[in-house]
Amino acid sequence: MSTDKLGLALSGGGLRASFFHLGVLAQLAECGLLPRIETISAVSGGAIIAALYYVHLKRLLESKKDTEITDADYVDLVHTLNEQFRAATRKNIRLLALADLRANWRLYRRDYTLSDRIAEVYDQLLYRPALGRETPVTMRELRIFPPGQPDFHPYRDNDGRRHKVPVLILNATSLNTGRDWQFTARTMGEPVSYQNGRACFDEIDSVPVRLRRPFDYFQAADPRLRDFPLAKAVAASAAVPGVFPPVVIEGLYRDGEDPICVSLVDGGVHDNQGIDALLAEACTRFIVSDASGQLDFEPCPEPGRLGVLARSGSVLQDQVRYESLHRLIEVHGRDRVAFLHLRKGLGKREIAWINWNGKPYPKRASPPTTEAFGVAPEVQARLAEIRTDLDAFHDTEAFALMCDGYQIAHAEIAHRFGQNGSQPGAWPFLQIQPGLRAPSPRLLKLLRIGRHNVGKILLLDKRLLVPALGAPALTLAWAWISLRDWIAAASIPVSAIAGIAGLVILDWLGRRLGDAKAPEIAAFVRRFKRLARTPLNGYQNIRRFLLRAALPLAGAILVKGYLRWLNPLYLRCGRLR
Repeated sequence: MSTDKLGLALSGGGLRASFFHLGVLAQLAECGLLPRIETISAVSGGAIIAALYYVHLKRLLESKKDTEITDADYVDLVHTLNEQFRAATRKNIRLLALADLRANWRLYRRDYTLSDRIAEVYDQLLYRPALGRETPVTMRELRIFPPGQPDFHPYRDNDGRRHKVPVLILNATSLNTGRDWQFTARTMGEPVSYQNGRACFDEIDSVPVRLRRPFDYFQAADPRLRDFPLAKAVAASAAVPGVFPPVVIEGLYRDGEDPICVSLVDGGVHDNQGIDALLAEACTRFIVSDASGQLDFEPCPEPGRLGVLARSGSVLQDQVRYESLHRLIEVHGRDRVAFLHLRKGLGKREIAWINWNGKPYPKRASPPTTEAFGVAPEVQARLAEIRTDLDAFHDTEAFALMCDGYQIAHAEIAHRFGQNGSQPGAWPFLQIQPGLRAPSPRLLKLLRIGRHNVGKILLLDKRLLVPALGAPALTLAWAWISLRDWIAAASIPVSAIAGIAGLVILDWLGRRLGDAKAPEIAAFVRRFKRLARTPLNGYQNIRRFLLRAALPLAGAILVKGYLRWLNPLYLRCGRLR
């Protein structure tokens, strides 16, 4: 392997993927393979953990000379990474993004979206603490300069190092061209292949325009682009369409006099495994950690329009995944690709047709082989179904995913690369290892519930069903009794009727007179502008303000309540016993 260029691909899949990749990184540290990796390509959930790993790696490689670094330093690094990531994600990243009233109010602005807000949370919880600072971490600050090498460049200077400085590539998808958009420590944009100093376009590429990336962030005209935040690049890579709005980059390109607004969404739309970037970097050996969602069997697919649309999108995504992996293995050979995924070792079935006599033809099946890496088939199937979300993962979910990635990586890397690590380290997630091989009913229940995005706490603690169902029922009962008594009394105060009528008339007049353009009332508006239009517009402004403020305020209160009481309860329900 000394003459090969080793690349690591970390797929998308929310925090499920992040925890699975953490287990893979732990195994790579034990095997001594982390120092040999020269390119890291990450997507979505993989980008979250890859960026954090790279920040910690920067501190290690800049604090010690190449000859002073040991494999134990990488093991310690992953231990630190594990502890920080678990502590941060237990706070529930998804809901923390909505817990701040001021940030919620800013979401009404056109230049501030939920993707910007989630980037701030990433930065505050993950990347700033990793560097021990209070200001945002920028992409160009990720450049690594080992001691005594102020002009270090990985492409030029890695050959002489035992502990490689990898190139980090965070992948997003450009909605402008449909191509891969890459963030690196030096630049951002669409990758371009060159021949004799000129850009080489693929003949089958249907889009006649390519957004050429600058050679360096410093070449951007806008100072904000020169200091592009790391967390915003991660947010772009993880901007799931329909959940998070695109990350928009303005001021980097112009077509003549026409401005170009680059819109970036989840890198998984283009390549959810991050393989294309490794191929472009001329890697010759590959470790592909794939914890993305995979297409499952549907006995009776949903016939409705939305169901068909969603299923068709899943089929397309799965086909892209298959073709990408198939091409990688076909070109480089299976022995050069360590492929780790959440359905590894699960059994396969062939369901036969119903014969002429009305009886099914005999089925054929291949048995599961998950026990070869120490995981029961039913556990592996549950892990493959865990949600791909950004909420809190309790210890059972997180440890099971990390231990699964760790054990799959051990078996696959030993088989493909002949690399065997030392004795297993003192990883916290190994506490759950016996349970993965011989699962208890409680473990299977926790993992089964883990596939739900909402309502998990109600399934874990049935006592909460009483207030959850009782409160709406009591509210409806109280409203019905009050309405019935009010109607029975038949004595509605005149003041109430007058007040309601006045508000309705005021609202109607405000909407009409606020934009009065009709000639027949224009004179009226001009004459009574100070007496009528000003208070009516004032009422309209107050009404709009109250309606706009209600959602951010209510959202912040509800989220803070969940984070204060229900989130800790969910974490306690999933503690290891």
